[in-house]
Amino acid sequence: MAIIDSAFLCSAQVMHKRLKPVVNQFVYRVFYLCFDIAKVEEISSKFLSLNAFNLFSFYSKDHGKRDGSSLQEWIFEILSKKNLQQKVKKVFLLSYPRVLGYVFSPVSFWFCLDENEKLVAVLSEVSNTFGENHNYLVFNADHSPIDENQWFETKKEFHVSPFLKVEGEYKFRFIFNNQSVAVWIDYYAQGSEKTLLTSVVCKNKKLSDGSLIKAFFDIPLMTIKVIFLIHWQALKLLFKENKYIPKPQKMAPNLTSNNE
Repeated sequence: MAIIDSAFLCSAQVMHKRLKPVVNQFVYRVFYLCFDIAKVEEISSKFLSLNAFNLFSFYSKDHGKRDGSSLQEWIFEILSKKNLQQKVKKVFLLSYPRVLGYVFSPVSFWFCLDENEKLVAVLSEVSNTFGENHNYLVFNADHSPIDENQWFETKKEFHVSPFLKVEGEYKFRFIFNNQSVAVWIDYYAQGSEKTLLTSVVCKNKKLSDGSLIKAFFDIPLMTIKVIFLIHWQALKLLFKENKYIPKPQKMAPNLTSNNE
């Protein structure tokens, strides 16, 4: 299915369900920007600025090398490490915008498409509340298109939750087309125990001044809500007597792939 627009506003439901040692589940509504990284200049509008304050903003320094340098160059540098740079013709970034200057994005997704606009690779750019980040890249070894029912497995190598060790594996599944975007991430702790389920299910809308204003009033201060809910859920886990795990030292490299 062809990608009609180069930019979307995606309304989404995010679900987390922790299965062990006690069940804890929550669902909340958010919205994302999704756009062709090569056409980032085109998303600028009355209420959405690039690298400048506005009701909504997108800053290059919130992604990639975190220094404001070219994000397109950054993602293709990563793809070149797996010989994907010639296969990929378009890259769409799905991420939270800044709202009134603030954002914390637990995970942003880079959807990499071939010349037929088929999904061939996905980079999950994960951040924690300690200011660290890590990237998980998945793709088929033969660089063939990713099927919507296909699952990819990678080793967990980054500390996110203070209640889960850096061990075990993630399993990823993705859907990306001009109508919807969806991501499923299942976490299996050491011993192949399914421990945490996460899903992000989006419905694509036209990115416009009208859709931005509607999103702002529909979910006011959305990015502040996200960071509040992260800490609120952490408190609930403490109250449920989950064991707190101190953050280990971040180890290099900053990239994990299912095809090492």
